[in-house]
Amino acid sequence: MRSERDRLETEIRELTRRLRRVGPFIGDTVSVVFRKCGKPACACHREGPKHPAMFVTWKEDGKTVTLYVPRKLEGEVRQWAAHHQTLKDLIRKITELRKQIIRLRED
Repeated sequence: MRSERDRLETEIRELTRRLRRVGPFIGDTVSVVFRKCGKPACACHREGPKHPAMFVTWKEDGKTVTLYVPRKLEGEVRQWAAHHQTLKDLIRKITELRKQIIRLRED
């Protein structure tokens, strides 16, 4: 039984190392919506395609707050959101391994 715990602890250490290497992250909701622009002559005001716009949303004091993401930052914000997902996945895996250690019921 001890070797099983050692194996689990080794896995946790490796996941923790990966956790430390994750880059900057943003834990809020990142979404893209399609909207009309401000140019009346643009095709988007008729039946043409709308323009994509990225936003970050979160809750503050029970209210949803929305922040527009400038086009220059869209790629970076997407990367931050991906890093956050990586963090969540790693934390979930570490948590499951910790539960497995508890299930070993060592005294």
